[in-house]
Amino acid sequence: MAGRVAYEVQIYDKGHWAINELMPSEESARQKAKDLLALKHIVGVRIVKESHFASDSRRETEIFKEMKQAEKDDDLSVQPIDSAPVCDRITDYYKTAARVTIGRLFSKYVEKFELTPLELLHSASNLKRIINLDTLVPSAVDKVAALQARTTGEDTRKRREVLFAAIDTLAKRAREAEGKPVAELKGSTLDAVLARIDAKVADPDERQFLANMALVKVSLNWQGWIGKISGLLPLARSEQDERSLAMVDEMMADILMARTVIKDVIGISKHMGDGIMRVLDLIHGKCVPTKFAAVELVSLLNTLFAEDKLPRSKAALFDRVARDLKGPVRLTSSEEIGPDKDFFVTLLDRLVTDHGVIGGSLIANGLAERWARMNNVGGVTGRKKAIEGICGLVKSGKHKFVYLLSLYDNKAEAEVRGSIEVHIRALVQQFDTIRKVAPEARTEKTRLQETAAIQRLVLDSLLEDRFKIPLANAFDALVSEYIISENVIQRLDDSKLSFRDRALRLVSFASSGVLTVGKATAITRDAVVNYLRRKDFITEFTDGIADPADKEKAIKDFYTLLARTGFDMKG
Repeated sequence: MAGRVAYEVQIYDKGHWAINELMPSEESARQKAKDLLALKHIVGVRIVKESHFASDSRRETEIFKEMKQAEKDDDLSVQPIDSAPVCDRITDYYKTAARVTIGRLFSKYVEKFELTPLELLHSASNLKRIINLDTLVPSAVDKVAALQARTTGEDTRKRREVLFAAIDTLAKRAREAEGKPVAELKGSTLDAVLARIDAKVADPDERQFLANMALVKVSLNWQGWIGKISGLLPLARSEQDERSLAMVDEMMADILMARTVIKDVIGISKHMGDGIMRVLDLIHGKCVPTKFAAVELVSLLNTLFAEDKLPRSKAALFDRVARDLKGPVRLTSSEEIGPDKDFFVTLLDRLVTDHGVIGGSLIANGLAERWARMNNVGGVTGRKKAIEGICGLVKSGKHKFVYLLSLYDNKAEAEVRGSIEVHIRALVQQFDTIRKVAPEARTEKTRLQETAAIQRLVLDSLLEDRFKIPLANAFDALVSEYIISENVIQRLDDSKLSFRDRALRLVSFASSGVLTVGKATAITRDAVVNYLRRKDFITEFTDGIADPADKEKAIKDFYTLLARTGFDMKG
């Protein structure tokens, strides 16, 4: 049974919607909204129709919303960027890399109105508003076109034409989508929305676009950054479809691009260095909220990061840490440089590990730039001095090595690349046994695993092949020579043991991450192949197992273990 109806006229203030007045009719509410919009200090107005029912339930429906364009004296200028991805298809503009660029270019705009790039791209009214804002978009197009022209070799004017055409297409697509019936997320779930879209739409890109439209339709009503996070994160805990989790992660990553939002979430930090440490805690799911923190959100984020449910958001936080490291703000609150330098060593100990630099090349470069800034050196000379300075601060040769691998950029100046290569060569000469590669490892297996892990870092690095391949081969030589000299295969293939135990020992060894790519893998693979090629392998392997079901399980488990070795068994 229908009951009372009221109309809330709300105003937008500092990232939040607040009730201004409760009106008895839609007509009076719309007049009130019009009057409010005429006031200079009012940024936005909306009307929410609130229906009360006899069952003591109520329904809220937004029936009007208008945000003013920025005032002329607002500084919403386009911000500098140093790179911009080339989008070949219109769908590329919705992807993470493009949205990061949008977020950086328009950081003043999106932070003022607390809109994510994802929301801009999927809301016709918000997209229209920013497009119509004086020279903001043309200025951004000029910057992006110039950067892309360097990559593609095209004329800058041609790139501008391509970008303006893409903007027209994006705006048209958003307008047309708003005229279609979109699956409603309000009162439903992302999983259910995706299922409904899947049933009607075949094209995967269009499915994703419509699903994001549904999410944005709801998120635009979440008040401010904290409101958006509060509405978004519970979805990540309840949704099962991987696409739903990815959508939550994408929007969360957009939100985390905002400069101040992380402080509003985790609370007050003593200084920037402490803030960086606490963000790293959050990335590892161990952040402790402080004064003014959004405690429930910290708890949710800790859980989601610990479960690795938010990989893109994690990348956004690492990007924020790297930018803080490169920036001018001091690490500590001291006016003296000494405490900053001491804290920098603490950061190095936290970020440079046996397995690489946490956060990868972004963080490695951020550390180098911070060292150069603290020591008042710049340019190529500054980079070279930073390399030497940081190598003198990290606590082991292995840490120096993994840091240099992460720092290496094949697009950097030749002098800088050469300096890194000199340091790497000197370190490799010291690694003449696996014990020296992993001096703190207590077992043979751990030493082999750590040496193999170092080789994987080399193979995954940006080192040029002329340097990378000999370097990887040097680590392979250490492992293969150890396997031969220490009779590792022969010890595993102990004739005193049963055939099954010997085969399992050998394959377990091969699948435990101890082998380097190259000779060490070939030696072990050959030993495994010799077992598999025996005429009566199955009979010998299952000898002593009476139950046929147990025999079948033993064989299945063996081949599962064999698959983990990654061996190519065709040869």
